[in-house]
Amino acid sequence: MEQPLYWVYRTHILTWRNQYVQAKLVSPPARSLRDIYGKYGYRSGLQDEPYGVDLDLTFQVDPHHPHPDNYFQSASFTLFSDRLVQLMSTFGVKAEVFPVKLVDKRGQSLSDLKYFVFHSLEGVLNAMDEEKSGWNGDYDVGIPQLVLDYENFEHRPLFKCNHIYVPLMRNDVKEAILAQGMTGFAFLAPERYRSGSFGPTPEFDE
Repeated sequence: MEQPLYWVYRTHILTWRNQYVQAKLVSPPARSLRDIYGKYGYRSGLQDEPYGVDLDLTFQVDPHHPHPDNYFQSASFTLFSDRLVQLMSTFGVKAEVFPVKLVDKRGQSLSDLKYFVFHSLEGVLNAMDEEKSGWNGDYDVGIPQLVLDYENFEHRPLFKCNHIYVPLMRNDVKEAILAQGMTGFAFLAPERYRSGSFGPTPEFDE
């Protein structure tokens, strides 16, 4: 079977000794983010527009856990390692990047761990072949599969697909991540993706 040009991807949640490997936002509290940053244009960690402000965030992690390059975290941000941010830069991904502070449960700084909030600005593209995907215009109904119309959109390294807003990654970026042993991702071929009344989506491959 021919490799897809793009993959649906998500953060893979690791476990270690029956515990989730997670970065917990401790400062400022997640519930206060809009109060602090809203006046600058921040609405959500998932927004497509720039945040409009330099974020100053602290996450708590367990120093004894493994530290994936794409860190599962408790807020709506994307948390990437330094080397993953550099890889994204080599592929020309449009993004804004904010260094974060990592601490242990006592609040001691883990300065040897270099992580960043990575906010992609590649946006949403009209990539779906609506007819072949079975799209009827209703997000709640969803689609039985995702078929991309490769002639209809710019082949950016990362983007979100219109209508269903799932993130897609170009195959060469995925292959570079795997070749360099970077962790914290799971992937699914688009034609295996389904949503809404056609769900649940099959298990992603790590």
